[in-house]
Amino acid sequence: MIKINKNILQLEPSATLAINQEVKKLRQQEEEVFHFGFGQSPFRIHRSITSALKEHATNNHYLPSTGLPELKKEISKFLSTHQQLNFDSNSIFIGPGSKELLYQLIYLLDGVFLIPKGSWVSYVPQVKSKGAHYTIVNTKFVNNYKLTAEELENSCNKYLGIQKTVILNSPNNPTGAVYTHTELKELSTICKKHNIIVLSDEIYSQINFAEECSPSIANYYPEKTIVFGGLSKVFSAGGYRFGFAAIPKTMHEIYKPLQSFFSETFSAVSAPVQFAAIGAYQLNADLKNYITDCTQLLKVISQYVYQYLQGIEVRCTVPQGAFYMLVDFEMYRGKLLSLGIKNAEGLCTYLLANEKIALLPGQDFYFDNKSLTCRLAFVDFDGEKVYNAYKSGATLNADFVENYTPTIYNGLKKIDIFLKKLS
Repeated sequence: MIKINKNILQLEPSATLAINQEVKKLRQQEEEVFHFGFGQSPFRIHRSITSALKEHATNNHYLPSTGLPELKKEISKFLSTHQQLNFDSNSIFIGPGSKELLYQLIYLLDGVFLIPKGSWVSYVPQVKSKGAHYTIVNTKFVNNYKLTAEELENSCNKYLGIQKTVILNSPNNPTGAVYTHTELKELSTICKKHNIIVLSDEIYSQINFAEECSPSIANYYPEKTIVFGGLSKVFSAGGYRFGFAAIPKTMHEIYKPLQSFFSETFSAVSAPVQFAAIGAYQLNADLKNYITDCTQLLKVISQYVYQYLQGIEVRCTVPQGAFYMLVDFEMYRGKLLSLGIKNAEGLCTYLLANEKIALLPGQDFYFDNKSLTCRLAFVDFDGEKVYNAYKSGATLNADFVENYTPTIYNGLKKIDIFLKKLS
């Protein structure tokens, strides 16, 4: 019998990837599925990025393990210009996706990990894979499930004398919430008091429905905040598998072991992809406008979805960025019990099997097993078609959403019909 690391044996396949594969399988069988389960950008990759990839497609060299120097300089400039964050190029570490970089930093750091309820599905499994201790910090709907200073303080007081690392994500997956400057400043006060390390996942940073860029806690707590970003969300290049971690010089003791970890695992990110990333982080005017337009489209769609669900008594978090919102079917708990549905996991299983509606249960995002909260992603549409319609002069309103994102519109109607059938 083969013996396997017990920490890995307890892991399940990523919920987001698993639901996407299940929907693909159903669609290959010519089933109509309303796919609210997966958060991949629907828009095409901008030509400034694909052109650079093509130009360097024959480059088969191993690049330095921490990344191409010219690229690191561009990311440093990008962070300074567009996110008001000061990291020199030697502070930038390039990896095959921000997900892998988060894993490597989690694996490297000792102590306890503080993860807010309503966080990305992979944070806890990554911590579990190394057998480390973690705690889920309670958050509240009234705050859009954003971590408050009081909640962080209460959690820290349980772990005095232990190194603490908090993982923040803004704009947030799964809630769509964005932390304000005031909220981050208040959190930074607690971080300084308890000498906390912050892993700030900012992969959706420019997908902000109110501002050009989302605030970062690194603006207020630069000494111990590691910022993560990448190409997958803002630049619509998830399949490129490219990310970066910006680590302040005040945490320089991380540099050497992290570089060693890189060299003994993935060696270096694909050379053509790194050259393509230069085209992204130079952010020419055309690319910047493209991102702005795509974000505006996501904003209009998110507002439509939010208002529709509010109208059928499904409580939702307010979408302020990214691709998501949390939806709560608590109003229907009694009626759902008649179908044997007691929690979000049971609800999602039932909806996919019987209504061909794909959602993800809140349990995957660290809600308790009794919760009827689910994550809804609103990106299952033809991004190129929607973008071209907008650029051709179509008015961004409810009719636009209904005409150009039919899977979103018909999926919402399907949810409405299902809830009405319960009565």
